[in-house]
Amino acid sequence: MSSYIVLNKKKPGDKTELPRIKITVELGYDERGKRIRRKKTVSLKTLSSRAIKKAITEFEIEAATSGPIDTNNLTYREAAALWLKNHVSHLSFQSQKAYEQNIQAALDFFGEMKLKDLKKFHMVEFNNHLIEEDVKSADYKLRVNRLMLQKMVEWDLMPENVAKTVKRTKQQRKEMLFYDINEVKQLFEVLEKAMPKHRMVIKMAVLSGMRLGEILGLTIENVNFADNTITVKHTLVHDTKKDTYYLGDPKNKKTRIIPMPDNYMKELRKYITEGKKTRMAYGSKWKGIEGMDLIFCRPDGYPHLPQTFLKYFIEFTEKHGLKRIRFHDLRHTHASLLLSNGVNIKVIQERLGHSTITLTMDTYSHLTRENEREAVAKLTSIF
Repeated sequence: MSSYIVLNKKKPGDKTELPRIKITVELGYDERGKRIRRKKTVSLKTLSSRAIKKAITEFEIEAATSGPIDTNNLTYREAAALWLKNHVSHLSFQSQKAYEQNIQAALDFFGEMKLKDLKKFHMVEFNNHLIEEDVKSADYKLRVNRLMLQKMVEWDLMPENVAKTVKRTKQQRKEMLFYDINEVKQLFEVLEKAMPKHRMVIKMAVLSGMRLGEILGLTIENVNFADNTITVKHTLVHDTKKDTYYLGDPKNKKTRIIPMPDNYMKELRKYITEGKKTRMAYGSKWKGIEGMDLIFCRPDGYPHLPQTFLKYFIEFTEKHGLKRIRFHDLRHTHASLLLSNGVNIKVIQERLGHSTITLTMDTYSHLTRENEREAVAKLTSIF
């Protein structure tokens, strides 16, 4: 169990001083029955609930793994702390971030419950809780919980994985949002009013099906104007713990080459040329990271936060009266346009960078069914 209080500033008039909180973590009782507490003062950039929750979780992990552990009475929270420190910390930053974020739902639900008391029914309750609360990425959160408990079994900290055989309750598939061809034409028309960088990024998402991180991780060497292709080798990663950027592997760890329309590549060549002029103008004030000659970056060369584009896209489409969809839905838009024009599903899989063709077919099964009906209609007209 944890709690916190917001501390007053050391110097009330100092606007540069970061806000601070004092966190208290309860670790049960010692052999004499004395309550064990750990306390820590943490400075934060903001007192948002997300920042505070993150700080508390990090200190819980630190406190739970800093001393002797009673493995016979291990709580779910302590088990998760062990898992994060001894297993997750050795994974890529993207995986660490995903696991840390998605184990939080189980931490909130199970809390101080002991591993030895966990039953399969508790997993059913957790499953139902996620569905009732309409929790985002519920399936993935269930999977992360299952993976964590499986590691406890491997480490001999619990006899069986009670989450392994519990079947998740099927959720109704949410309607996939995307733009049809007329809406894409409307989008491209109003994009002429957008800033060049935003226009090029949004167009690339529609025309390539690339993820935002992949677009922001593109370097000049990834572009081949001779054959109008883009090579996807990296994704831009923001290490929030160190506040640094680096180029990580794409989602399925595989490089892919995407042919692009001639007209867009002409626009891109012009955009890159202008970017080189801007770089020369900045001279010694250029803040680009060595080895990352990014195409889409701030004017001074420093990488962009992906959230900047996510927010801009929502505001831009609302301003121009377009249907509200997420930036990621431009990827679905790309797939739907290809499917509606009869492009082979294998080609679509390769353009999107899906690990298997099954994943592509499962994701866009409703669209392939529509194409099948159209094909049958054409056959009927022939015969």
